[in-house]
This record gives sequence, C-alpha cells and structure tokens, in this order.
Amino acid sequence: MSFKPLLLLLLSTLLFCTESTNTQESKNIWDNKNIWIKTYVNNKNYYTTINNIVKIEQKIKRNQKNSSVLESLKRRLELQKSKLELYERNKSFETLLAPFKFTLPEITAYDYFYKISQEKLTRDIDKLIFMKNEFNKANSLLNNFYKKNPKASVSLEDTKYFEEFSENINKTYLNIIESKTELDKKYIEYYQEKLQKHIVTFAIVLIVYFIYKILMLINNAIVKNFYKEGSSVYAKVLSIVFYMSLFLYLVVRYMEDFIYIITFLSVVAAALTIALRELILNIVASIYIFFSNMLRVGDRVMVQFETKHTIGDITDISMMKIKLNEIDDYTNVKEVKSVGRTIYIPNSYVFTKVFYNYSRKKNGVVNDLIEFEFTVENDFEKIEKITNEVMNSLGFSYKITFTLNSLKTGVVGLISYQTNYKDISKTRGDVSIHLLQAYRLDENIKLKGAKTAS
Repeated sequence: MSFKPLLLLLLSTLLFCTESTNTQESKNIWDNKNIWIKTYVNNKNYYTTINNIVKIEQKIKRNQKNSSVLESLKRRLELQKSKLELYERNKSFETLLAPFKFTLPEITAYDYFYKISQEKLTRDIDKLIFMKNEFNKANSLLNNFYKKNPKASVSLEDTKYFEEFSENINKTYLNIIESKTELDKKYIEYYQEKLQKHIVTFAIVLIVYFIYKILMLINNAIVKNFYKEGSSVYAKVLSIVFYMSLFLYLVVRYMEDFIYIITFLSVVAAALTIALRELILNIVASIYIFFSNMLRVGDRVMVQFETKHTIGDITDISMMKIKLNEIDDYTNVKEVKSVGRTIYIPNSYVFTKVFYNYSRKKNGVVNDLIEFEFTVENDFEKIEKITNEVMNSLGFSYKITFTLNSLKTGVVGLISYQTNYKDISKTRGDVSIHLLQAYRLDENIKLKGAKTAS
C-alpha cells in the first residue's frame, strides 16, 4: 500500500487549517487578548460612542417638532448610552503605565535590612518588561496586518498611534532603570551616613545602661546597709538622672533629625496614648509620688477597691507599682484570716482610687471605736463613771456616746479614742478586755452583747 496519497492529503489538510486559522485571526484582530489591543479598542470605542451620543443629541434638538424622527433618535440615543456602559472610562495607555512611575523613598532601618523598596522596584521592572514585550507584540501584529490588508479594519492611524506611543514606553523603562541605580546609591548612603551612626549610638546606650545597672547593684548592696530608709530615694534619683541623660544624649545626637523625630512622635503619640495608657499613667504617677512625697516606703495605707479595702505597709515604690505588705485588718476581725499577703498596686491608683495614709497624721495617731450593747434598764451614769476610770487608768483620752440599736431593743455605747496606727490591734484588745471586765464586775450593769467594730 502506498502512503504517498495519504501523506499529501494530510499536508493539504494542515495547510488548509492553518490558512483558515490565519484568515479567522485576520478578520478578528481587534478581539485579540493582548492587553494593549484590548485597552486601545476600549478607549477608541468609548470616545466613538461619546461622539455618536453628542451627534444624536444635536439632531434631537433640531427635530423637536418632527415626532416620528424624534422617537427614532431617542431610541438610537438610548442604544448608544447602553453601549457606553460596556467600556471603561479613562482607561488608556497612560493608565497602564501609571503604576510604573517610581518615586524614591526615604530609607529606614527596616527597609535597609529587608530591602522592601528594592524588592518592590524589582517586581515593577519585571512587570514593565512584560508589558513592554506585550506592546511590541501588539505593534508588530497591527503593522503586519495593515501591510497585508491595508483596506481592512486596521487603519494607518491605528498603526501610527502605536508607533508614537512606543517612545513613551521606552522612556518609562529607562526612567525606572535609572531609579534602580539611584535606589542602590541611597542604600549605600544610608549605611554610610545613618546606619553606622545608629549602631554607634546603640552601643553607647548599651554601655551606659550597664553602668547604670552596676550603680543600682552598688546602691542595693552597699548603700542599703548604711542608709536603709534613703536607699530607695538614691535609686529613684539615679533612675531619673539616667533617663534624663539618655534623652538629652539622643536629642543632641540626632539634632539634625529633631524636627523629623517630633513629627514622628506626634503621629505615634495618639496610638501610644491609647495602647500604653496604663503604662504612661504609672510612670507619671511615680514622678508625682516622688516629688509630692504623699507616699513613702514604710507608710501604712488603706487602699479602697470598690466595696472592699486593703491595709498594708509600703515596702517598695517602683516606676510602675507600689508594693504593700498586708497587715492585720483591725477594722474587721473576720478578715484577719486573709492577711499577710504581698499586694502590688499600680501607681496610677493615686489618680483614680482613694488612699488613706495613717502615717501622715501627727505621730501616726488614728481614731478607733469600740462598741458595747447594754440593756435599756442600765444606769448609764454608772457606765460612764466606770468607763472613765478604765480609760484614765490606761492613759487614753476618750469620748462615749449612747444610741439605740436598729431594733430599739437595746442601747449601744460608742467609745471613741485615739492611738498609734501601729499599735491599734493590741490597744483595742487591751481596752476591750479591761472595759468588759469592769462592766461585768458591777452587778448593776447588764450587757446585752459586746462587739468591736470601726
């Protein structure tokens, strides 16, 4: 069997298919998926439709009296307006090149180490090369089509438009390549002028910080042994001097960028104020406590927490918190079981919560109150006399008042006296026992109940 007829048939079929495909492409060249051809067609059709709409509107104005022509023109106008919605407005060759106009950024440390701007520029160059190749393909395709079919859908005006715009693409490409060279120079300049300066500054700050820590250790190890009460004051002064010196050094070091720093800080300040509100309040409160002297290490204070409170001795005041060693709660015997804890209170509490400082009163004297409940049949003058004898023997000045209880079934005797806040628990116990024994020894005094409360 001879294969020659079959081979000739196959070749003729391939040639026919290729020719038919080329013919089909030649007829539908404006349907090509090339982005430049699509954009050109969109832009051309958009302005053509705009011109048609303007012409039809002018005809409508001239044919206001001819109703049949007017109706036809209105239908054509609606058709053109509906076609206008198919095209993208302001999409042209210039818009395709707009993303490739690169502006040199200010190099930062983050940008330098991660090469953010450099990577972005490299991606833009790769995209522009692709767009440039696509444009050359479109230009070549239109020129070839026009040479083969000068009277077809592609006109000489179309080919000239592409030829003229090729200069813009080449110019954009050269500009972005120059930007890459300039960006590389800016990276080198940043390293030589700023990064080395930052590294030296960081090293100096680190050295000064280690010196500060060594001085703090000396303060804790040596000064604390000789001046126990003053060691915390020295530590605070040392901290303030360190932070102020550090701030002044950074300001002088970056004086030429001072305006930039202020601008940057003003932008960041709002976010920091919200995010670090508690931290800022604590630092400001620590400065306020230091200069106002309202709280000192060793003071006994009561801090209110909504409906509860805590009484304790201040053992340390740092930049962020106040450290309390909780003591016996002499206002409520039921709470004694929970004392002995170490409590940390944010410094900001001095602005938002109530502090009672027992140590700030003269000689640390506070008022205490003891209650005894008597039956209504008692001789209250006798009670006052016995109370006077007991309180005088203990050396306390006092005041006693009587009032009915809530149910009006008994009389409550309120005995108020003053004592030092450090001895209040022991004093209350001694006074209560002496008074209770004295009342019970007298047969004419009848106690309904006895309790102690502040």
